[in-house]
Amino acid sequence: MKNVSQAAARVYAQALFDIGLETGTVGEIYDDLHAAYNALNGLDADLLTFFNLPQFRRDEKRRIINLAFEGKVGRPVLGLLHILVEKRREPLLDNVVEEFDRYRDQHEGRLRARVVTARKLDDDLLNALRLAIEQRTKKSVDLTETIDPEVIGGLRVNVGDRVLDGTLRRSLQDMRRSFAATQSQG
Repeated sequence: MKNVSQAAARVYAQALFDIGLETGTVGEIYDDLHAAYNALNGLDADLLTFFNLPQFRRDEKRRIINLAFEGKVGRPVLGLLHILVEKRREPLLDNVVEEFDRYRDQHEGRLRARVVTARKLDDDLLNALRLAIEQRTKKSVDLTETIDPEVIGGLRVNVGDRVLDGTLRRSLQDMRRSFAATQSQG
């Protein structure tokens, strides 16, 4: 089901992105899409459940979407919300936003990367890492940093679907596996 959902999200995101390209409004659609996403995800849990559950009447959901978003987001995003309700695919909004962002990044030659460390890196090191990734990929890099004490030391870098794991935790896991393999052979 996940692959079907991701494929459907990709179709909706591509349609939105194409509209943005044709009308020169990719940035506006991006802003509207994120505004709607943030508004819906900022709802009280009961209201979010109302939006996502298919048992609630579509006409009631459409009315509420119009009250909440009409005049605040452009027609493409408002239309997307109505289509998601009509097709009972409201939970796909997260995936649509993710896919739209990916299309926009690809179009603008930008790559998103994430570095995970045990402690905050200083700005010079973070900039050096971003520059190294940019030189290697020949793309502009939007680098975000996440602090996770469980990595113990070192860092893990996610660039697209590639992962460079140079954490101390990973090294220890590799050593354990290697040690366990030699013990079972002996």
